Amino acid sequence: MRRSRATRLALAFALLGFGLALPTTAAAQFGGGGGGRGGGPGQGGPTQSRPTRNKSVGPQRGAGGEDEEPQGPSPSARPGGEPTVHAPQDPLAIPDGVKEKIGTDYDGDPPGAEGKLHRSFFPYYEERRGDYRMRLVPPLYLEHTRGLDPDTGANTEKTDRESLTGLLFYQRRSPKLDADVLFPALWRVRDRENHVFVLGPLAHREAPHEHDNWLAPLLFEGSRKDGGYFHAPLLLTTSRWNEKGAFTLVGPFFRDRTLRDVDWGLAPIVFGGDNGDVDGARKKYWLIPPLLTFHREREIDESSLTVVGPVIAESNPKRSIFDVAPLFFWIKGKPESGGVRESHMTLFPFFHYGTSPEKNLLVLPGYIRRVTPTADTMITPFFSHATTRNNATSLTMAGPLLPVYYRNTDTDVGYSALGIFPFYYGSSSPKGRTLLTPLFGRFESYNISRTYWAFPNITYTRDIGGWETNIHPLVYIGRDKDSSHTVLAPVFWDFANKKGRTTVGFPLYWRFADTTDGTVTQVAANTLYRERRVPGGTDWQFHLLPLFSYGQNPTGYWWNVLFGLAGYDRDGETSKIKALWMPITVSSPPADRNTATR
Repeated sequence: MRRSRATRLALAFALLGFGLALPTTAAAQFGGGGGGRGGGPGQGGPTQSRPTRNKSVGPQRGAGGEDEEPQGPSPSARPGGEPTVHAPQDPLAIPDGVKEKIGTDYDGDPPGAEGKLHRSFFPYYEERRGDYRMRLVPPLYLEHTRGLDPDTGANTEKTDRESLTGLLFYQRRSPKLDADVLFPALWRVRDRENHVFVLGPLAHREAPHEHDNWLAPLLFEGSRKDGGYFHAPLLLTTSRWNEKGAFTLVGPFFRDRTLRDVDWGLAPIVFGGDNGDVDGARKKYWLIPPLLTFHREREIDESSLTVVGPVIAESNPKRSIFDVAPLFFWIKGKPESGGVRESHMTLFPFFHYGTSPEKNLLVLPGYIRRVTPTADTMITPFFSHATTRNNATSLTMAGPLLPVYYRNTDTDVGYSALGIFPFYYGSSSPKGRTLLTPLFGRFESYNISRTYWAFPNITYTRDIGGWETNIHPLVYIGRDKDSSHTVLAPVFWDFANKKGRTTVGFPLYWRFADTTDGTVTQVAANTLYRERRVPGGTDWQFHLLPLFSYGQNPTGYWWNVLFGLAGYDRDGETSKIKALWMPITVSSPPADRNTATR
């Protein structure tokens, strides 16, 4: 509920009354003998008796005096009659449209009163000037009045009087606002056509096309031109409504409306809804969770769905469905309303039958039969036969669970396969052929690859890239373009390609060669050989671990006994010997000798 301006003034006067003890003080408070809320006579603001005169600011062409108004537009400042922009008569005037955007400091109070000040001190202090009057009996009574007749002091239709009695009772009478406030229990306020009455927790408000009634905190009720509200917190009840919708909550019951769309429920027992569409798209539903029940209707597709526990019933223009999950399922077509003539029934796990213009299907334990205009399929544990594409393909099997006879043909692609298990299987097509017996097998893709298999685990494959022979799981030999492999598990492995070669004779022989950088590392028993390509030739070394080592490079050679207990190293013209692992230089280039001599 909006608090009126009169209420704020009542609180201000209540605090002000304690400080108004002397008439002189009161006079000073109200601008030296007049003015009041709208400003005293000393404020010098515009009044009804002396309206504000709009003057043009700045020098004017042809001005005869300071107060003279310009009589017409000033002559053009430029020769030739060129158009010029003239300054407005009142440059400080603000258009109404701009004033609404930028705001104003005008507070709506009347201007200060003007005229001769009259004072009297008995039976109370009073001062009057123009349409202004103040009466004061501090701290018991304070009255402030504007809009009186300036000559007689009588009330007029514009009189605005407000008073504070006993610092608790505030009263105001004016054309637009009336108030009677006995602080803090009683409030009666009229703001134009808005009437408010408050008595403790009871509040009532009346205005055109609306009202409010409150008994806080028990009841709150009100209405507006297009709706209203009702709240009762202790009763767990709330309701609001307007022209676009409404919402009501009473304990576990709720109802929510948006235009024609309504949802309601009594939680957690039942829920329902209806969108109220009148243009052919209406939808309705209801749900009863304790009974595992749900129902839905859709007008746009003329469908409905009902679920009651395991029972499911659905209907639309093309078919009807009735199920008792998970045992019984039934579908019936509606050819009279756009559907197809079809029927499907399942009694799980014993029986299923379905028929339609395009196919028929029968399923029994151990038997399946499916027929379409272009295909016929029958499957049993002992014999199965299927044709598709108007007999272009044919599949026949005797004993699918334990296959004995297999025949498959496709005349469109020239494919044929025959199997008499476990003795023979063969197939042929434009892409290749297959032959398989218990002891021998041949698999060929024309001009691509050919593979032979011999009992029990020997395979040989040859293709456009190379060949491969395997005796699983011990021997694997083959070549594929630039790479080859040889494996005699678990003692010998050899893999070679353009980048290098790896050979392992487990556990005594290991050789790793990398052709990209010319390195070779070889371990045979307790010997180690290493080789690498260096500028000018090859750097190699041989170790008979741990007794003897020897190596050469393009600039010299070296040898060691027991890793340097005794040894010799020659690098160009520099020679060193080792004794007890300590190197001793025995010869060096001449430049090094001259440097050592100096």
